[in-house]
Amino acid sequence: MRGRQGSVLLIAVLAGVVGLVPAPADQLVVVRNGRAYSVPVAWEQGYAAAHGSDLAKALGYVWAGSAMDLDGDLVVFASGSPFFRDGDRVYQLPNSTYGNGPDLMVPVSWALNWLPSARSQRWRYLDGRLVERPPATVRRPERDRWVVVLDAGHGGADPGTVGLRGTREKDIVLDIAGEVAKRLEGERDIQVVLTRDRDTLISFADRPGITQVRGMAEPPDLFLSIHANSMPKKPSDTRGVETYFLAVAKTEHARQVAMRENSALEFETDTPEDVLEPLQFILSDLQSAGNLQESRLFASAIDQSLMVSVSAPSLGVKQAGFIVLANATMPAALVEVGFLSNREEEALLRSSSYRAKIADALADAVVLYLAEYGRRVWSSYDSGGQ
Repeated sequence: MRGRQGSVLLIAVLAGVVGLVPAPADQLVVVRNGRAYSVPVAWEQGYAAAHGSDLAKALGYVWAGSAMDLDGDLVVFASGSPFFRDGDRVYQLPNSTYGNGPDLMVPVSWALNWLPSARSQRWRYLDGRLVERPPATVRRPERDRWVVVLDAGHGGADPGTVGLRGTREKDIVLDIAGEVAKRLEGERDIQVVLTRDRDTLISFADRPGITQVRGMAEPPDLFLSIHANSMPKKPSDTRGVETYFLAVAKTEHARQVAMRENSALEFETDTPEDVLEPLQFILSDLQSAGNLQESRLFASAIDQSLMVSVSAPSLGVKQAGFIVLANATMPAALVEVGFLSNREEEALLRSSSYRAKIADALADAVVLYLAEYGRRVWSSYDSGGQ
């Protein structure tokens, strides 16, 4: 290291941050290439640690002496020290390594905290596991129009949530989806596909892939699922719009919203019972992990557009485990356009003029997002993407 020349930057990025994720009891699970690898964890020093060689093997890296080769970037540890070096940067762990050589024990916080932050393009922390992102690829668009799937939630035997005056979610969102479609039909470079245009039930699995179900050659580029919200106790003072993308829920409210929307699964007769098994959810999430950032940007565009167009307050952009988004292989978002458990908001959602404002906002968000997304796709392609 060249401390005198100032080229070594000491950054204690992990000090005080270890509490962000829970430590594993006796093993660390790494999901890589669709497979789960378990790394034994020891607590003999009072904190979770694992053999560096075991960590490297599970992560698909090479361990040599007291260093790990991260695809050409050498991370060097020092026995008995909380400091480690990544190139010319030195970082501090909340706990020290111990042991030597192949028996060097590395604090698990290195894998759970530092690695997803320093190598975020490849790794992410998800539901107690360290999960590898699929490789991101960008290909030149092969057609001159975007295919947008608009999904009106619920339908048929599944009414969705029901308001205080008997307003059914499935009816409200079907009308809004149809109005968004009408507005987008005027855009030359957008083709709209509705998952349903009448009161019928479409399975969760078929909604993002509705173009394939209908035999269309063009895969969709964007997926938007439209829903109405509700609180467990009615009536409720809670009101507003909120937009979601697929990831593990961070709040109890987000988990409750996802659970309510996911409960529509009971109306499907041909869906496997293990669709919500945790590891299967993670693997489904991996299919769309390459679109995670784009989905977040799409959700943000929806939120900003609704804030401008409607009087309801924005409850923000959030993340949760919605089944309807789990099979999406394109940027995807779910919007809750209001609370039917709130008397005032139910009255607004029953108004065709208010639903028209929502439709205008959603259509504007789609158009603006696709314009920005297209520029990012072409920029990435011109800079070397395939």
